[in-house]
Amino acid sequence: MYGFNRRIAKANVNPIRQRTQFSCVAASTAMALNALGVRCNEDEVNEVIGARPMTGASWESVLACVQHYGCRGTLVTPATLKQVKEWTDAGKPVLIGWNPEGREWSHASLIFDVVAKEGGGYDVYVADSNIP
Repeated sequence: MYGFNRRIAKANVNPIRQRTQFSCVAASTAMALNALGVRCNEDEVNEVIGARPMTGASWESVLACVQHYGCRGTLVTPATLKQVKEWTDAGKPVLIGWNPEGREWSHASLIFDVVAKEGGGYDVYVADSNIP
């Protein structure tokens, strides 16, 4: 839940704090899998994904990991916020790769809700494994 109106998000995501600087993909994937009912943690997920220092992880490894846990993942690039809203409205968390701080490398996080604003635009709610 978030906000003053105590609105419940569409995708049931419980935040996980990444343990290392290179495990944002594993932590975000674990959050997504947990939201889908798969019990796993960052370390177990990273055993499958194989993220390492200075190299991170590939989207192909993430898709293989999701399948390993019996779920289905689809790589969509680019995606619109309207598409992401449809997925989160259906209870599906959306793993994203982005660069919010303008660094030389990208970062993975998880979108758990997208809300259309009156008058246009969207509010996007992100579970970021690198924020305490």
